[in-house]
Parts: sequence; structure tokens; C-alpha cells
Amino acid sequence: MLEQQLHRARTEERDLEDLTIEGEQLSGLDLSHLEYTRVRFHKCRFERCDFSKASFYETVFEGCDFSNCSFLDTVWNKSTICGCKGDGGKFISSRWKDCTLRDSTFRYGNFSKSLWTRSSLNDCDFKEAAMAEARVGGMEPHHTSFQSVDFFRTPLKGVDLSDCQIQGITVSESLQELRGLRINPGQAVDLVHLMGVQLL
Repeated sequence: MLEQQLHRARTEERDLEDLTIEGEQLSGLDLSHLEYTRVRFHKCRFERCDFSKASFYETVFEGCDFSNCSFLDTVWNKSTICGCKGDGGKFISSRWKDCTLRDSTFRYGNFSKSLWTRSSLNDCDFKEAAMAEARVGGMEPHHTSFQSVDFFRTPLKGVDLSDCQIQGITVSESLQELRGLRINPGQAVDLVHLMGVQLL
């Protein structure tokens, strides 16, 4: 169904809206440069698909696998990702506004230079992901793993990671990224090694 809809969208130069795409397995598709409005992807599997420069408005990905797919320069607005697997996904320069990411994994994903505004991350796994040079002031994470995430040149001021996992994160030598970060007292142990301090 999606392939037919894509063909129509390309030939008629229109966007995809008010659709439900369910249970499809798609490989190598060019899904880029399109607007998806009120589209629901349910239990779909995407392999080597390219969503670059696409825009998602009030769109839902539910129970999908889009691991290693490209979402470069994408725009997300009032959209939801729930119960999905996006490990190794390329989300460089993506923009997120009023979005919800829940019960999903993005291990080894690349979110460098991404921008987050009023968007929540609940029970997600970003272990070993890249979030370098990102703007995450509008990110609201809860019970989410940021273990070994690269936050190089990403200001964390005002971000509350007090109920998240932050062991092994990477920042610059100046530690400027950590200024204003909100953590709980127990998490200080996870950051003390960045200062070259050894706990005995």
C-alpha cells in the first residue's frame, strides 16, 4: 500500500496525509522530501529506507523497526514514536517540537546537531548514541538511558536527567556542557571521573 501511495505522491506532487500503514515490510524505499500529516505507521519494518528532509506532522510510528534508516534534516511536530526500534538511525540535524518518544530504542543513533523543543522521552534507550552539538534545552527525558552518549558541545543547562542513566557520557575537557545540568546526588559518582577524580 505504501509503495502505491508514494508513487501517487511523487507523480501528483502531493503529500501523504490521513493514512494508516500497517504490517508492511519495506526495503530500500526513497521516502524523502515528503510531508506526512496524520499518518499512522503500525508494526512496519523499514530496511535501508531514506526519510531525509521529510516532515512529520501529527504522525505516529507504533511498534515499527526503522533501524539504520536515514532521517537526516527531518522535521517532527506533534508526532509520536512508541514501542519502536531505531538503533543506528541517522537523525542528524533533525528538529523535534511537541513530540513524544516512548518505550523505544535508538542505540548508536546519530542525533548530532538536532534541536528539541517541548519534547518528552519516556523509557527510551539512547545508549552510545551521538548528541554532539545539539540543542536539547527543550528535551524532557524520564527513565531513559543515555549511557555512553556523546554530548560534546551540547549545553545541558536546565535538562533534568535525575531519573535517567548517564554513566560514561562524553563531554569536552572544559566540562562546559554540564553547567546547569540537573541530576540526583547519586549520579554525581557517574560524573566525577570526568574531572580526573578517583573515588576510594
